[in-house]
Amino acid sequence: EDRMSTRGVADVVFCLDASDSMAPCFEQVSRHVGDFLEGLKSSRQVSWDLRFEFVAHCASQDGRAQRMRSLRSEHVWSELYGQGRNDSRFFTADVAEFRRGLGEVRVLGNESPLIGLDFALDMPWRGDASCHRVVIMMTDEPFETGVLLPLQEEALPRLVRKVQSLGVMLFMVTPESQVFSELSEVDRCEHVVVASMNDGLAGLDFREVLSFIGKSISVSTLQKVGTIAVERGLFGQERWGFTENARYSE
Repeated sequence: EDRMSTRGVADVVFCLDASDSMAPCFEQVSRHVGDFLEGLKSSRQVSWDLRFEFVAHCASQDGRAQRMRSLRSEHVWSELYGQGRNDSRFFTADVAEFRRGLGEVRVLGNESPLIGLDFALDMPWRGDASCHRVVIMMTDEPFETGVLLPLQEEALPRLVRKVQSLGVMLFMVTPESQVFSELSEVDRCEHVVVASMNDGLAGLDFREVLSFIGKSISVSTLQKVGTIAVERGLFGQERWGFTENARYSE
């Protein structure tokens, strides 16, 4: 056991399905983020330097429009991949700000969860070798009920490699699904399988799940991040235009 380390550093991104059925999820996650922090703080050896972000993702019913929202931006595409790229727009250490941001998410449409995950992986992580990189992915629907399935399935092997290259700890809260099962085989992934009831994960004990995730991070060893260049935008995001990306109205 390494007793020399007294300071933990972590960047945590919640990748949240923001399709119609998920309205209850945002309120519950917001309410229990404090429990997540307490889970980390229960580590007696480590004090934590934490930053939070989220990607709330949904899609039009034909999949042609993707809508991504983050803590401070409704135009995540342009700020991650476009000419307006601005890394300073992402992440906060302020739990109250994070909760306010979740409270502003509007849910609509369908979902394409692996595209949402790719956005989450492309967030501007701290380059510090001592920083844990964490993605918490939540959806109440199996992959197979979403849109753009062949496009996402084709990208799955590259997505798995990307998670590993970035050294990300991936926590998945999803219904049973073949694609999610394959994704969950990535190194150090934890997969909480929930019943698919189309109820926005209303039956999930978020307090318990987030506490479990906090404790898992507390005891985890840092994954060495490779020097391999990681491919950004596996779905061609740098070529997207606003007509394709995300500003379809309700």
